[in-house]
Amino acid sequence: MQQLGGNSGLDQSEAVEDGTALIGNLDSGTALTEEQRRAMAARIGEDWNRISSRIAELFATGVTNDDPRAQQAIHDHYRWLCNFWTPDRDSYLRLAQLYVNQPKFRKRIERKKPKGMAAYMRDAMTTYAWAHLR
Repeated sequence: MQQLGGNSGLDQSEAVEDGTALIGNLDSGTALTEEQRRAMAARIGEDWNRISSRIAELFATGVTNDDPRAQQAIHDHYRWLCNFWTPDRDSYLRLAQLYVNQPKFRKRIERKKPKGMAAYMRDAMTTYAWAHLR
């Protein structure tokens, strides 16, 4: 099992799976070859792995969700989402709730991460949305 950089606990195949789960929603404006789709899925999965690992680290060390470091990590999450769609405030707030209220999303977020991370993300995303989105 090949690990991605850092202490993420997410292996390469899981990162690609995470990227692939969303890449069907990606509209690049051009047709992609299978090789390009795999490479893009890997990059997107690796980006999610890096971002979620950072959020997990902040959560595990007691950094509050409104701390500038947490808000920067959530900003990175928002930018990552923009690979697929550009959330406005309302849709980002709904996604934040979905992360906690839907077991499938909560399980995916907290897989190999601290329990409670989905709620931490929800709270940090809520702070971010009210401060930066319309």
